[in-house]
Amino acid sequence: MKSRRGPLLTLTDGGEGGSLQQRLFDRLRHAIATGVVAPGERLPSTRTLARDMGLSRNTAVAAIERLTAEGYLESRVGSGTFVVENLPPDYAPAEVRAPSPRAQGPAPVETALPSPTLPFRPGIAAGDQLDIEAWRRVLSRSWRSLSARALERDSAPGWRPLRVALASFLEASRGLRCHPDQILILPGRAAALDLAVGLAASPGDRVWTEDPGCPLTQALVRRLGMTPVPVPADADGLDPAKGVALAPDARLAVVTANCQMPLGTVMSLERRQALLDWAARADAHVIEDDGDGGFTFETRPPATLMSLDRVGDRAAQRNGRVLHVGGFERILYPGLRIAYLVVPEHLLERALEMRALFELHAPVVEQSALAEFIDEGHLASHLRRSRLTYQERRETLIDAARRLWAGALTLTPAAAGLQMAAKLADGLTLKTVPGISPTLAPDMALRQAARARSIDVTPLSSFHASRGGTQGLVLGYAAFPPPLILRAAQRLAETLEAHAGGTACAY
Repeated sequence: MKSRRGPLLTLTDGGEGGSLQQRLFDRLRHAIATGVVAPGERLPSTRTLARDMGLSRNTAVAAIERLTAEGYLESRVGSGTFVVENLPPDYAPAEVRAPSPRAQGPAPVETALPSPTLPFRPGIAAGDQLDIEAWRRVLSRSWRSLSARALERDSAPGWRPLRVALASFLEASRGLRCHPDQILILPGRAAALDLAVGLAASPGDRVWTEDPGCPLTQALVRRLGMTPVPVPADADGLDPAKGVALAPDARLAVVTANCQMPLGTVMSLERRQALLDWAARADAHVIEDDGDGGFTFETRPPATLMSLDRVGDRAAQRNGRVLHVGGFERILYPGLRIAYLVVPEHLLERALEMRALFELHAPVVEQSALAEFIDEGHLASHLRRSRLTYQERRETLIDAARRLWAGALTLTPAAAGLQMAAKLADGLTLKTVPGISPTLAPDMALRQAARARSIDVTPLSSFHASRGGTQGLVLGYAAFPPPLILRAAQRLAETLEAHAGGTACAY
């Protein structure tokens, strides 16, 4: 582990003007970009940094937090703060970047970004849609109002005012009626999924997962000693009939029914009913992963599986088969690591025991602030505003795909979510590219070629459980304004034209 001895830099190193915080941010960023502070190197503590530079510690903390948020630094629990190992070349400030060989060409995509997040990274909410002032106000009030005792640790299920606010919000927005005591607050979606899977199944059980589907789900199932059984998902969602054929003895199904990841499809009502009926017959459970479920564009947000589980002639036989997972990382902003799990009453006692045992506690201040944010109507306003913005960005990407990628990449308009999938043309092969292994699958190779042009696409095949899955790209659009989407789409067209034999038409 690399660690720096002596002063890191002074306020005369690089950069001009601005507040002390801005100047410190600029100098640290310059030092990272020029290699003065090397990748993997540990930074001094904020206390040491403030002392060496004659600044307040708050100024140093603010600059370090900003550099961490923008991807230059990473915090390792118990170890300190480090420069990230793999800093993309486009993170460097303009004065230290190598000159472009195409000086007369279009402006680099990354110069339009407010942070190093590159288009088309999926699963990221648009930071420009958050009402920052409203969020700051509720955070400030939470800090002032919470007692020292409240800050020690949240209650076993989570901050009660937040659970009450969530129960009301879920009923109003998703038709999901539950008691606040059925809601557990957890530190992020991964923690909520992990707890849900551990509650609903046991080591050795077989678990239906979607194919294609979220790799995190497969990893969690395996980590808990269970066997994932990939079940095909299509335009109507996971197919329960195929699940029964593959694993009739499965004890659990994990689905993204309201926004299939990565396809963006919405599970049909027929398959929802079939899935719930299977769970009742098999004495199994269903986990509904609803991280993106609030953003739908062609219809109103569908009823949740948990609410559907409680209505109709067969509701009594089902007896609470669904666990509902939701969160705010993809709704408000990625750094808000607060998620929730709604559990059936018969699993509640065990859920509370497991949450306490594994100390799955979310920050109390943020829980308190989020409760106020919901109660004051800011979350509902945010969702309405974001839905309109995402609709515009979605249509921009759909139009660009039709104009620029014809013949090479076919985009399927998604009904929901923050990303869409595009299929590579059958038989498309990439030319041999220096530095890219010829043995890579086409979409994997295309990702590397696109990365060189500052585009972050995700191979569709990486969402499949086995090799030989559909070749294509998963393209996030929600975090990027239309002008940036258009420039990035043009760059991707140029990448396809350069490496796929001119199958795309660049305008």
